[in-house]
Amino acid sequence: MSIRILIPTSGPEPARRNALRLTRIARSFDAELIVVHIRDQGEDITEGDQALDIFDRICIQEKVRHTLVRAVGEVSSTIIGQARFNNVDIIIMGATEGRAVAGWIIDRIMTNIDIPVLILPWASN
Repeated sequence: MSIRILIPTSGPEPARRNALRLTRIARSFDAELIVVHIRDQGEDITEGDQALDIFDRICIQEKVRHTLVRAVGEVSSTIIGQARFNNVDIIIMGATEGRAVAGWIIDRIMTNIDIPVLILPWASN
């Protein structure tokens, strides 16, 4: 049985910073990545598509199974919904420069789902 990892991505810059190391983590566990970009209703899709394209390119290069998801909605409830829908084993979220992922997002996810949530430290390169 394959491990499934949910990766929410907030845009092209975080994707450029994190995609390679997340993909290599997935490869080392023979895991599948479910990469989701969540936007607000009416928000431009350009940045989300760029982020997903970065993950797609790196996953193909690293030979990692992956699914790309474009979603619209509130961040925490959409992450929870995608985790359940895709039957993932772990969620890995990235911190942003100089701060962690918003505490209320993590609190809401962790109190509403029974799978591990890993916060990936911010990386400058």
